[in-house]
Amino acid sequence: MSAPDVTVATAVRPGLSPGRWVITFAATVVSTYALDAVATAAGVLLTASQWLRGLDSGVLLAFVAATYIVWGAGLRVNLKANWRLLEETGTSTNALSKGAYDVVKLRTESIRVRRIASGIGYVGAELIKEVPYYIAALGTALVSDSVSSSDALIFLGGANLGAAAYEYGLGRITGVYLRRKAPRASFETDWVPKEYLADYYSAVEQDELETIAFFVDAMKHADPDEPVLFFGVGPTLHHVFLAASRSSEIHLGDYLAVNLGEIERWIERDPQAHDWRPFVRYTLECEGLVSPTAEDIDQREELTRAKITRLLVVDARNAEPLREQYSTVISAYCADSATGDRAEWETNMNHIAGLVRPGGVFITAALRRSRAYLVGGKSFPSANVDEHDMRMFLESSFERDSGSVEVRDLAEQGSHGYSSIVLAWARKHAEVSQRLVERSSSSATSRLGATIR
Repeated sequence: MSAPDVTVATAVRPGLSPGRWVITFAATVVSTYALDAVATAAGVLLTASQWLRGLDSGVLLAFVAATYIVWGAGLRVNLKANWRLLEETGTSTNALSKGAYDVVKLRTESIRVRRIASGIGYVGAELIKEVPYYIAALGTALVSDSVSSSDALIFLGGANLGAAAYEYGLGRITGVYLRRKAPRASFETDWVPKEYLADYYSAVEQDELETIAFFVDAMKHADPDEPVLFFGVGPTLHHVFLAASRSSEIHLGDYLAVNLGEIERWIERDPQAHDWRPFVRYTLECEGLVSPTAEDIDQREELTRAKITRLLVVDARNAEPLREQYSTVISAYCADSATGDRAEWETNMNHIAGLVRPGGVFITAALRRSRAYLVGGKSFPSANVDEHDMRMFLESSFERDSGSVEVRDLAEQGSHGYSSIVLAWARKHAEVSQRLVERSSSSATSRLGATIR
């Protein structure tokens, strides 16, 4: 996810300071009173409307059960927003959720465990808030002749609908607040490759399980024994291994020389280089090797080292990032993770796709509907694109009857700033102007760009 600078600043790092607890307690009190007011008002209004009066108890019970499903949907939106709030600011609108989050954070660095703990705390607190409604509704029905059990059920259903609306609204408001508040970090001054590798590549997470499997299949459509370009490779190699057995050589391009420096450390077998062996193992499994051995993994790593012949500093903002065109270009989470502007994403994608020669294959991936992703507690921009944007882009220069655009849902990745991804590959139109033919042939051996190696 390497890219040019977009904006400057460093996001606030969440912590365990007393000030954040003061904010959390205040937000919890306000949120509790607001929720009670909205839910009670909705229950009273629905009961007073008499819309459901006359229905038998079985139907009313089914209605109440259905309102809990609606409430759960609204709560889910707020849970995602609350998680982002905790990760980005260290505060919450639910004290129990923050307490669980802080306790777990002191004991483990696991993002998944922290998220589960904060979610359990939040849901637990919300369920506790349901008790007074049952006591009030059913108690009133028992002691008052003017309130029937049907009225009590209608009130509970209405309260649930009000709570659902409140949870959904609070989640959306929190999201807007975070988007406006969160500064976007600078790639030149705030990007630290080691933080990125630690946050995303300590293990093969679900997004890469999906991406690597898709890319392995897409590579089957690429021309064998040709050079392959990886554009915007960052400090990573997890996608590169899948091209080693089909390419004649591999060229890696990125905007930041510091990212390419991390790759060079791996090529030179620096003991401090990142360990990519779990990703190599998974790549081999996707290629059909049932149980890759240590020797299989070593062989693929050595083959990859041998195939990497060029490390290039490139910039997607340039209309012609390189003069050479390739039969296969792979650019994963690059253009979308370089800018928060969708139009700029499309421009950058056009520049990158321009490096694919006629009839060649373009393989790409993007964060879906993400405005920012976190690296080392800092917020970097994302273009908020989806599968529709990807299809529209590909239709302009690539064949419609070849390729694929697919979505993968990744709820567990929400802590990073996205919960789904778009995966795509396409073949470029074979028809091309004479100018492009001449450009391709005359620059077959060009070396434009700052060559690191």
